[in-house]
Amino acid sequence: MNSFSNINMITVLIAGIFLIPILAGILHPFSNNRIQYSLVSMLNSLEFLLGIILAVYLAGVIFSDNGNSFLTSLYKFIPSIKDLLPRQDIWAYIITVLVLLLVIICVLRLLTTPLHRYAIVPLSNRISSAVNSMNCVVKRIIGGIWQLPRSVFLVFVFSLLLNFYTSFNNNPSMGEYINNSAAYQLIYKNVLHPLLSSNIAKQIPVLFNDSFKKTVENLFPTGNDTKVHDSQSGSPDDRKLQVIEYFNGMTLDEAVKSTPEIDNTARKVVGTEKNNKEKGYLLYKWISKSIKYDYDKAKMIATNPSGVASGSIVAYTTRKGVCFDYSCLYVSMCRAVGLKVRFVTGLGYSGVAWGDHAWNQVYYPEEKRWINVDTTFGSSGYNYFDKPDFSVDHKYDDIQFEW
Repeated sequence: MNSFSNINMITVLIAGIFLIPILAGILHPFSNNRIQYSLVSMLNSLEFLLGIILAVYLAGVIFSDNGNSFLTSLYKFIPSIKDLLPRQDIWAYIITVLVLLLVIICVLRLLTTPLHRYAIVPLSNRISSAVNSMNCVVKRIIGGIWQLPRSVFLVFVFSLLLNFYTSFNNNPSMGEYINNSAAYQLIYKNVLHPLLSSNIAKQIPVLFNDSFKKTVENLFPTGNDTKVHDSQSGSPDDRKLQVIEYFNGMTLDEAVKSTPEIDNTARKVVGTEKNNKEKGYLLYKWISKSIKYDYDKAKMIATNPSGVASGSIVAYTTRKGVCFDYSCLYVSMCRAVGLKVRFVTGLGYSGVAWGDHAWNQVYYPEEKRWINVDTTFGSSGYNYFDKPDFSVDHKYDDIQFEW
């Protein structure tokens, strides 16, 4: 009984989905109709896979508003889209991908219609004639092998649905159970992550369980005039986290305090660079590569954050931290080299769910704009310095302070 409880049912389901078509191919003999149906099914699967790839790519273009001619033309014909895109979040991205997928598949279906008549039907007749001359055992083996593409496709679609479920359903325990499946992780790492990593499936750490909210409740007794906001609220106004100024019992000013060693490191990293954007990027790159995410600390913050040491000095000394520490250190190093910088809080998307998160903005005077910077997400290997679609996985940003 104990050994049965260790079996992950998601793995069992994936294995079943993979094996059932193969077993059906072995048990049922080949026929011309079955061969023709399989060829059509394979063609449809290829259309779907190509459609997914193109839809993800085009959605990335649409959400990367950096002045490209495609968007400029699109805004002229459909002005309402320009008002929609500033609210870019993961749902807007998913809906865009699905709409594009539907359109692309319709176009591909029109283009491949001649193949049904001039390629699939003649090919199925030839294969059927060749197989009919074989003995029964060989027929069954070939029938099972013939179903492999269908099995792979069904497993891919099922895994994709699991990924969407873990991403958008507020059920952490089920999401954890799915992610504990060895079969799902194998598919995710080798197929889903490379395909969707540009904007959807990023396994990047954020703080869960209303960590910032719990900190305030610990620091401010019930009845205090300070307003505590729900970190899962849908309104940006309800996401005001002024309380971050007292995270872990210290003010934000205390958290971003620097040391001569930190200041010297910042100056050394920047070197002789004069361009402010390049300065900000060099510091971003150094922190992203030098500081490791502290998962144990994140768990402690989720239960009782009041006694956890945080801030620039802690992150620099230990070379690890959570998003709060990353962002504080970026503030300290930017100030050391004369850059204007902000500390920002909101929600970040981890690839599993939205959670409390902190990041920065650095000012680029040459273009008179603030650049979004996320050194925490950058530590995962993705570029989060001035990322065009930054708001796909960051939302409800509140500027806590500016230096």
